[in-house]
Amino acid sequence: MMNRRGILRGALASAAVLAAGGGTGCAARELLRVAYHPWPGYAPLELARSLDWWEEAAVQALRTGAASASLQALREGRVAAAALTLDEVIGARHQGLPLRVMGILDISLGADQVLARPSHADPAQWRGARLGHENNAVGELMAVAWLQAAGLQASDVQMVHVPFDRHEAAWHQHEVDLLVTFEPTAGRLRHRGAVPIFDSAQLPAPWAIVAIVDVLAVHARFATGRHTPQWRALLASVWAAQRHLNELPEDSRYRLAPWLDVPRDEVFALFAGLRLTGWRDNRDWLVGDEARLPAVADALRDLMRRNGLLSGTEVDTPLVWPDTIGTEAPT
Repeated sequence: MMNRRGILRGALASAAVLAAGGGTGCAARELLRVAYHPWPGYAPLELARSLDWWEEAAVQALRTGAASASLQALREGRVAAAALTLDEVIGARHQGLPLRVMGILDISLGADQVLARPSHADPAQWRGARLGHENNAVGELMAVAWLQAAGLQASDVQMVHVPFDRHEAAWHQHEVDLLVTFEPTAGRLRHRGAVPIFDSAQLPAPWAIVAIVDVLAVHARFATGRHTPQWRALLASVWAAQRHLNELPEDSRYRLAPWLDVPRDEVFALFAGLRLTGWRDNRDWLVGDEARLPAVADALRDLMRRNGLLSGTEVDTPLVWPDTIGTEAPT
């Protein structure tokens, strides 16, 4: 572990020197802050922060409670980048925030879920039920997709907007009968009797063509050659942290359990419906004429527009910024 940490620190230090213009010292480097909230797909970010792998590259974390708080930090200029879902990025761009995708972190294959109280687990109880969900992006999309899969209209249920940081409180206070949520909250509620009735692995057509993917989004002001080495160092630390998860699971549990607010022995169960994405995935999604992300974004944008989830005109800044993905796999 110490050897790997030393190697990675060396790589980050090299990136920091490049970012400083060839050795002008730490004072020449602009500190870049990255916002993210507790979600298993963002665990490599938290691991890298915990292992002090960002210090040499002048990158700093802002840990938030929900995606809405991360977006607010971007709007207020308190951070340069944030971990968000692709549809959150698209929605923000339609509200005038010039975000660009510089990396992908994970793809949801069941980690986003719709839960029911035992009293509402039977489809006969769904009409008139109170459906809690976030008033943004994935929450809206999962709610609409579940309604379609269940053969219901939005008018058949009572739509209740619940911020993510109130999901558990709303459940315990019986403010909702059904809830669109995700790990680790979903796991904690299942332990308390919540019944899963739908997840992101069951998305019906045409939703199934649109992946729920988490990305690293950077404000266009920081998507520049000057900052590229720092962002490359950040992504290198994410991929190294993925290896750390696999090779040193006990240490990873110890570091992640408090952040995810689950017992240590439950940490790895949260990754069951998730695929963490590495360098090759990032190449496939972001780089070249055949990159996947633009096509997925087009399909997602169309679905969001047709379901009333978009307003305003999207900024004309290009969505993808692939400069942070190197041409060779990291070692």
